[in-house]
Amino acid sequence: MVDKEIIFIAVTYGNTTLSFEDLLVQMRQFSLVIVNNKSSTKPTRDIKFQENAINIKYIQAKNNFGYGGGVNLGVKYALEKGAEWVVVMNQDLKVTKKGVEALDKILQKNPPGIVGPFAGGLDPKRWTTMLPSDHVDYISGACMAIHRDVIEKVGYFYELYFMYYEDADYCVRAKKAGFPLIHASIAGIQHDDSPSLGKGSFLHEYYLARNHLLFVERLAPAWVKLYEYLRLPKTIAEFISSKNQGGLAGVGDYFLHRFGEKNV
Repeated sequence: MVDKEIIFIAVTYGNTTLSFEDLLVQMRQFSLVIVNNKSSTKPTRDIKFQENAINIKYIQAKNNFGYGGGVNLGVKYALEKGAEWVVVMNQDLKVTKKGVEALDKILQKNPPGIVGPFAGGLDPKRWTTMLPSDHVDYISGACMAIHRDVIEKVGYFYELYFMYYEDADYCVRAKKAGFPLIHASIAGIQHDDSPSLGKGSFLHEYYLARNHLLFVERLAPAWVKLYEYLRLPKTIAEFISSKNQGGLAGVGDYFLHRFGEKNV
């Protein structure tokens, strides 16, 4: 059997860390696309090997298009190069060589769909995201393998979220199109699910509140939409009571149709 072509995609933001360098080291034998989503220069830390020595393609984004936009740049390149599977990874993902090889073996045997080691669920009333979850409603974008058949039928990540809810959105669309969501636990792949913006920060709360409403509007069943809209006064009161300025701003910008990056 001829191995299916797998290309890995990591989105970074103009800087590298020791964990990111370690990620690159573990990926030596695989094709890797790095999308720099912010800086106009290559990562500033001294990476101890040459790009062509470890199969790296470096893509410089013209602007910060958010996580979904950065992923889309990498996915388009990977498909042009004939990838059958693309694996989206966070830059702070921790992997071992054996873990990556285990994922490779799983993808060689799996039918078209979305596969990953971190499964998330959706609250049945509100469609807020829950990670981890025993019920697989989406695969976390921290490590998400997507078959090219899915992309050709479903399309790309929805970029207006900028960050948060892109992975849940994409998986719901894929499932509606008939593709399976497969949770594959792999010991050699780990991710610390602490928010990159800082839990409870203005921007963290802002994107969660705004994008949750956008997600519900786009994809939730009618009864979930009705429940969430009727609940809005309570949601706003909770934000006021807890002095959650980010959440209030997120709800406001949702109704003003201000999406994409929030400048503060």
